[in-house]
Amino acid sequence: MADATERDDRTPHILTVTYPSQGHINPMLQFSKRLQKRGFKITLVLTNFIARVSHSLPPFPILTISDGHDDGGFASADSAQTYLDSFRRFGSESLRELLRRLSSSASPVDCLIYDSFLPWALDVAKEFQIATAVFFTQSCAVANIYYHVHKGLIDLPLPNRESEIPGLPLMKLAEFPSFIYQLGSYPAYYDLLVNQYANVDKADWIFCNTFDELEREVLEYLKKTWPSIRAFEFKEH
Repeated sequence: MADATERDDRTPHILTVTYPSQGHINPMLQFSKRLQKRGFKITLVLTNFIARVSHSLPPFPILTISDGHDDGGFASADSAQTYLDSFRRFGSESLRELLRRLSSSASPVDCLIYDSFLPWALDVAKEFQIATAVFFTQSCAVANIYYHVHKGLIDLPLPNRESEIPGLPLMKLAEFPSFIYQLGSYPAYYDLLVNQYANVDKADWIFCNTFDELEREVLEYLKKTWPSIRAFEFKEH
């Protein structure tokens, strides 16, 4: 374990852990690049399978964890539920081992930023007393809807009329995410989306992939609900 003096002198090390699909990898990759430009040491964590089949490499190191389907990834699982259960089990175990290994290296992890689809990553990081941040790749409007579902603040199934959610305009049934207005259509993904808020209040920071000008009202509402929320602006300088 590095001593306190060594920790104070070195560049802060951030580990970013993404859900293994393109719509999640790309936003986390771009976020990681911006953090690196601001002087942080970044290490991106991918699953073994995704790291092996990726054709482009980021400008910082990659480390891997297991999803239990190292040879074929999601496509090799019997079902979405099977894959998600496997990723939770094997991902937790291999992330724990990764953090344990890094904790005794010259560059231990100071903060773990994890995709909101992986709430178990926060629990693992807390075992090592590492600062945590959750990164939502979806818009704040969508995050707000799923949060209200998680808290039981929306009656389901949705009524066949306009519904009001704080921070958002009146919404018609078909304007809600399909996992909500077509309730029961994809139960594994419904659980994944709703349960991403299971421990969000334990995160030290909450980052959203959004633009203030597009989602100002819902951001103001979420800032009251999640005081630690930050809207990260992807501006080039």
